[in-house]
Amino acid sequence: MLKKISLIAVISLTVGCASSDGLEQQVSTLSNKVDKLTMELAKVKAQQEKNTQAIDALETAQEQTNQRIDNVAASYKK
Repeated sequence: MLKKISLIAVISLTVGCASSDGLEQQVSTLSNKVDKLTMELAKVKAQQEKNTQAIDALETAQEQTNQRIDNVAASYKK
């Protein structure tokens, strides 16, 4: 009887460790995915900042160009 209980305990420990290894691997895989997504998000944010700066520069250039056009039009009206 004691041998059977010992055998069941050993089998339970072995199965329990196998399940734990599977969980550890899943956690590791998920951690890697989170790290990858974090890096991708940082790249997207950096690109968004570049785009925002480019849009601001274009808007400034447009305002300057419109001002020049207004100045030229005003000089013809005089």
